[in-house]
Amino acid sequence: MFKRILVPLDGSRYGSKALDYARAIAEKFGAEIILLQVVKPSVPVTPTGIGEPMIQSPAATRTAIQIAQNEDKRNSTSAARYLGRKVRDLKAKNIEGSYQIIIGTPAEAIMNYSQKNKIDLIIMTTHGKSGIVRAVMGSVADEVVRNSGKPVMVIRPKKGK
Repeated sequence: MFKRILVPLDGSRYGSKALDYARAIAEKFGAEIILLQVVKPSVPVTPTGIGEPMIQSPAATRTAIQIAQNEDKRNSTSAARYLGRKVRDLKAKNIEGSYQIIIGTPAEAIMNYSQKNKIDLIIMTTHGKSGIVRAVMGSVADEVVRNSGKPVMVIRPKKGK
């Protein structure tokens, strides 16, 4: 039934709660768990003084782009260390696991990855935003549930757990 389970993680303690559920399902069905962390791309920023024109020199633009690329590389390296530890924990429990890091927009990256890699189930957490914050910002989990075309299990961790 479930052979490939995708677990998007954001590095938070809430996010890793989905992994507990994925482990249980993987043990029951002999499924592989793929951990995915989406790193939002850094935006190049070129400082300007108050009242100065927004036009920047090519050198300033190149520097800003290089700084953003270095930040993306640092974030990806940090994600690889985090996910590597999680995969080692899975393998210690005889569960096949791997990880993937994508620089992009979280919901879009999760949906694209699940389509291209024959994912049978997505298990993810929601941070439990509600009201105006959720209406304005939306929710990655909501977008994935509505648009992925895949079965999605959404875990809402209890506060303080």
